[in-house]
Amino acid sequence: MSDLTGGHGVIALDTCVWIYHLEAHPDYLGLTSGLLSAVAAGECSAVISELTLLELLVRPLQLQREDVADEYETLLTHFPNLVWARVSRDVLLKAAAIRAEYGLRTPDAIMVATGILRGATRLITNDRAWKRVKETEIVCLTDYL
Repeated sequence: MSDLTGGHGVIALDTCVWIYHLEAHPDYLGLTSGLLSAVAAGECSAVISELTLLELLVRPLQLQREDVADEYETLLTHFPNLVWARVSRDVLLKAAAIRAEYGLRTPDAIMVATGILRGATRLITNDRAWKRVKETEIVCLTDYL
């Protein structure tokens, strides 16, 4: 079991987890590899917002690397034990409340709201601002270095 999954049945992943992993970030690759291996092995399930796809594809598209963007989309689409959550009206209402209470940026509030509404008991990010949220456990990758 990955320390990052912490025995939680459902976790939510911020886009940074995927970016660090796919770009082989030297500081975080070990953490993201262990975490995503645990998800793939069924030790827990992971939830992402559809917004993750938007955020993940921007850089490859800026570099005119549609092939890379397609690979990223395929990976997420077929990743075991990964649930894609729609940006629904309920998510937007919850995100508005989170944004109002904790001052998170809109995309971050959508990610957090998605995790909470999908029953994630741990949200994994590297954005310390998320730690203001009290409705669920927030952990930052830097805390595990």
